[in-house]
This record gives sequence, C-alpha cells and structure tokens, in this order.
Amino acid sequence: MLTFVSAYNGVRVVPHSSRVVMMSDAAVAEPAAAPAPAAAPAAAPAAKSSPKPVPEEPAPTPLDAALKEIIASKKRLIDAHNEDAQASFNYLSAVVWNKETRKLEDLPGANTEVCNGEMIADAGWDPLRLADTKTHLQVYREAEVKHGRLAMLAAAGWPISELVPHGSDSLLQSTAGRAPSVLNGGLGEVNPIFWLVLLLGFSALENGTLDYQFSGWQSEGKPWKYVAGDYGFDPLNLQDKIADQWIETAKADFSKGDERDVLTMKADVKGNIAKAEMWHGRVAMLAITGFAVQEAAWGTPVVEQSPLFFGTPFWHLLQEVF
Repeated sequence: MLTFVSAYNGVRVVPHSSRVVMMSDAAVAEPAAAPAPAAAPAAAPAAKSSPKPVPEEPAPTPLDAALKEIIASKKRLIDAHNEDAQASFNYLSAVVWNKETRKLEDLPGANTEVCNGEMIADAGWDPLRLADTKTHLQVYREAEVKHGRLAMLAAAGWPISELVPHGSDSLLQSTAGRAPSVLNGGLGEVNPIFWLVLLLGFSALENGTLDYQFSGWQSEGKPWKYVAGDYGFDPLNLQDKIADQWIETAKADFSKGDERDVLTMKADVKGNIAKAEMWHGRVAMLAITGFAVQEAAWGTPVVEQSPLFFGTPFWHLLQEVF
C-alpha cells in the first residue's frame, strides 16, 4: 500500500538500513557528471570583512520540561495566594478583635490622623475606626464610590421600572408590581444573557482599572495624586461644563471680589462636584436599601407607598399614552 501511495506522489520506496526511506525521482536519478576542476583561486583582497556568524536557533524545550515549568508556575501562584490570605488573616486578627464593643461609649471613633478632612467628602465619621491607615481609607473610598454610583443608578431605575406601564408578560406580574429584587423575588426569571453582559462589563471595568487602583493605594508620599473612582470616563465632558457654568454663576452672584485665578477656582469647583457625587451616592445607598425593605415589609410597590413623589400628572399622562 505504501508503495502505491508513494508512486502516486512521485517518490520511491527504497530499503535502507532496515528503514523505509522515501526518495523523489530527482534524488534517485543517475549521478551527474563530475564537475570540471576549479580554476586556481584568485589572490585574496588585502582587507576582507569576515562573514557575520549566523546565530544558532535555541533548541526547543522538551515537553516534559515545559510541563514541569507550568506546574512550578502554578505552585508559585498558589503559594502567593496563601501568603496573601495569611497576611489578611493576620491583619484581621490584630485589628478586628480589638474593635469589640459592648457599650455605645466603647466605640473607638474615627482616627483623626487618618480622617483629617484631606479627602473629598471626608466627614470624619468612622465610629468603628475601620480605617486605621490612610491606605485603608483609600481602599474604603474606592469601594464607596463604586457602590454609590451603582446605588444612584438603582435608585432611579427601581421606581421607573414600576411606573412605566408593563404588559401581561412582564416580570413585575409575578412580584405584584414590585421591582425584582432579592427580597421581592423575580430575579431568577431575568434573561441569563442580561446577567452575562453585566458580568462581562463589570469584569472589563475592574480589569482595566485594577493596576490604577493598586498603584493608587500605594501612592502615599509620591508626587502624583490618586483620586478614588477617577477612571477618566467623561465622554460628554460634563465635569468641565458644570464647572464653567458654576464659575460663571458664582462670579456673577456670590463671588464678587474673589481674587482666585480661573484655574484655581475651577479646581475647587471640580472638588465640589466630586463632593456632591459622594453625598448623592451615600443618600442613594440608603434609599435603595429603604426601597427593598419597604416593599418586602408591606408587599406593595414603593411608588404606591410614596404618591407624594411618584403620583404626579406626568406619570399619569405616560400611563394614559401607553
């Protein structure tokens, strides 16, 4: 069979030292005539550069050695994770157990050297003294910014989902008109593609900003300033537009005689914008928690429990139109 296949492909099978050697027609053709004797070499030039040495290709790594390197790399990763977990446990053992309080007067309160008002929207409120260092304060602020932004979106989306008219196939039919939540139920009926897209979006955000966060948490004493939650995302340039409008209004009505230059005033105004975001986020976290507790306790949509805020003609008009 091998002979036929070889003949079809234009090669011949020749036995050679107990091995099968496949040779092409050109390889088994009659040997060519011996070349004519070469002429006497010419005299070498006076100065001739030597040819550059051809670098040898490194020998391929054996598969067994490559597999061992992968195993060693995995072991180093596991050891690093164990060291990280042990460091976290040691920190908690040294800090958390010392914060046990049984009376209100035993609360340690904020560390005034850490919560000293340098950070934007720092109200100095840390009754359990969770932030023992400035680095820890930066970590908490990063988490607070993220939760505040999510809460602001949720505080707006929750009542809107209950106010917008929904048909018989809506998820809100199974929750008595309440927004789906952990306490109200209905989350299991949400399309899994929505959760997948949400997970991929947040994963991409965390992966793209993780290096900035880790560098920022260790930026104490460095020339550049780390601002928690500042990812450079402002496609509509709203911060500058709000700051410019704020400055114009302040100059016209409230800041007559202010000697600050425009750049300094703009930096201060941007700080006020960031402070407003923090306080709105804190209020939104309380609000969204209240929405969930109210609807779970009373069993009715929050928009029906607070008609003062949501029972406006605008929403009645919207329901009539749709």
